[in-house]
Amino acid sequence: MGLFGFGKGGGGKIERLEKKVTNKWGQSFERLRAMQQLADIGSDEALKTLLKRFTFRTEGGIADEEEKRQAFDYLVAAGERAVPAIEDFVSTQDGVYWPLRAVKEIVGIDRAVELLLRALDRAETVEGRINEVKVQLVSNMRDFQHPRTLERLKALCHDPNDDVRIMAVDAILTYGEKDALPVIAERILDTGESPRIKGVVFEQLIELEWSVESYRAALEEAGVIPPNYKIGPAGKVERAG
Repeated sequence: MGLFGFGKGGGGKIERLEKKVTNKWGQSFERLRAMQQLADIGSDEALKTLLKRFTFRTEGGIADEEEKRQAFDYLVAAGERAVPAIEDFVSTQDGVYWPLRAVKEIVGIDRAVELLLRALDRAETVEGRINEVKVQLVSNMRDFQHPRTLERLKALCHDPNDDVRIMAVDAILTYGEKDALPVIAERILDTGESPRIKGVVFEQLIELEWSVESYRAALEEAGVIPPNYKIGPAGKVERAG
């Protein structure tokens, strides 16, 4: 039986493997071996258990990333039979980046974006704590370029949370000057926007060397250009002094 076939192994074995996969204090090779065995079993229950590797981080950042990439590879190799398990995971769990990337590889960007936006809808219902999950999801959106993602990012640029707005701006910049610049100019012209966000925007404009010439008059009239920046002759943002 191949590595990604259905193989042998029932509920009892899967339960034992789950303990190894979810033991963040265990050795990396033990978790990797357990993931391999779950991929070999290949049942829906086994794939759901494999997905639990995305629910925690280990202390070793490099090993953690390698393990998650390996779990991602197993999901992609499982193909469409992994999609129901991934959909269930994304609807209830937080660590959805790698599972969504797997969906993108297996069935395409449209389905991945649909699940990503659903996860974001769920995150926006969380109350009573700083919403780190929402911030993380918005940061993930840059890797799922799509018209629906772009429209959601535009709305997120008005989110009350500074971190969410920063991540939304950062993701929008990946769509290029035509789509991004009007949104970026709006953030600068918003007199209620925080200096922190405006600083991020101006630094990005310097790095990208985009011209804001068409917005020069509006920006100068509104007096929203921070004192440590200026618009140069070609409409490109420069550091003052």
